[in-house]
Amino acid sequence: MTIERLECFTMEYTFSPRRGPSIAFSGEHSYVLVKLTDRDGVAGWGETYLVPGAAATIEAVGPLLMGRRAQDALDLKRDVAVAAQDAYVSSAISIAIDDLRARQIGVPIYQLYGGARRERIRAYGASGGYREGEEPEVTWPEEAAGLVAEGYTAIKLRIGRYPLAHERPIYERLRRELPAHVALMADGNAGYTFRQAIETGKVLHELGFLWWEEPMHQWDGYMGYERLAAALEIALAGGEITMSRNAAKNLIERSGVDIFQPEPVICGGISETLFIADMARLNAISVVPHTSGSAIGIAAAVQCIAALPNPTQLTLHDMPMLEMGADPNPWRTDLLTRPIRESDGWVNVPTGPGLGWDVDEAFVRNRASEVRVVMAAN
Repeated sequence: MTIERLECFTMEYTFSPRRGPSIAFSGEHSYVLVKLTDRDGVAGWGETYLVPGAAATIEAVGPLLMGRRAQDALDLKRDVAVAAQDAYVSSAISIAIDDLRARQIGVPIYQLYGGARRERIRAYGASGGYREGEEPEVTWPEEAAGLVAEGYTAIKLRIGRYPLAHERPIYERLRRELPAHVALMADGNAGYTFRQAIETGKVLHELGFLWWEEPMHQWDGYMGYERLAAALEIALAGGEITMSRNAAKNLIERSGVDIFQPEPVICGGISETLFIADMARLNAISVVPHTSGSAIGIAAAVQCIAALPNPTQLTLHDMPMLEMGADPNPWRTDLLTRPIRESDGWVNVPTGPGLGWDVDEAFVRNRASEVRVVMAAN
């Protein structure tokens, strides 16, 4: 059952009108997919964002995996991490290794990490944010109503492009018009100063929002987040761009967030997400894994959430939750032979092997803009 082949697929999708959070518009969803195949033809899949150099680095480290066993996962993941020196690359390959080794023995990935702690997961619809050329007064209520009609009982807004005085009436309208059982969260996407984040956080708290996500700059190590967390009553969420357990440890020990959001396709895979979750739990910090918006990343988050211990002794507690994008994205809706769907606001934890869902390989090969292949020597 040694690994004999690595394939790397570049997937790019453009759409219009452009959408985005407070800080930027985007008109594309782009990812890198990794497929590992063993000598018996069993395959495992992984994914990460299409960041510069990712595909080339995946191809470059591929020979390290050839002829080796996926069951030796710790050694494989360590060697890839050292050679790649790239958290995105390591994450994609790590997820593929876990998918492969779980499929080889016919179990879901969560069985590799202690088994499932829950049978279903509450999902929240993550707004695509602002639409270029359209006003949020029109698009947000329309989008929120559509998500409620689909069955979601929680919705995350992307806010902050306009001043608080302009946007606050929209928050108030949504809270007033949406059913009381629908929870609301807000993502600032690094669009706020410290003082602005406090001011907006107070408004969100008054309106009963569940959390306030990453309002300030994150790329310098979430500096100042501990001050913001201490100044807010609403729960501060963040950590999605944490790229190592050491970076996560630093943010946790500084009490930088109340809800940690490790991203499996960035922080090192499913195993690292669960490691970070253990560290957070020791510091009374809740964990809600972030998702990439594409199906493999969402499936990886499902496996993580399934394995997470219950946050309290109250079995009805609905955390952690699963992020599901609400914007147009065929990599989320069409990439799998059986799409990940919520029903009445919940996603059932799959019982099938590996990630629990199968990739539609014909779809991938038809839509990939580039394919790189590494094979074991005969």
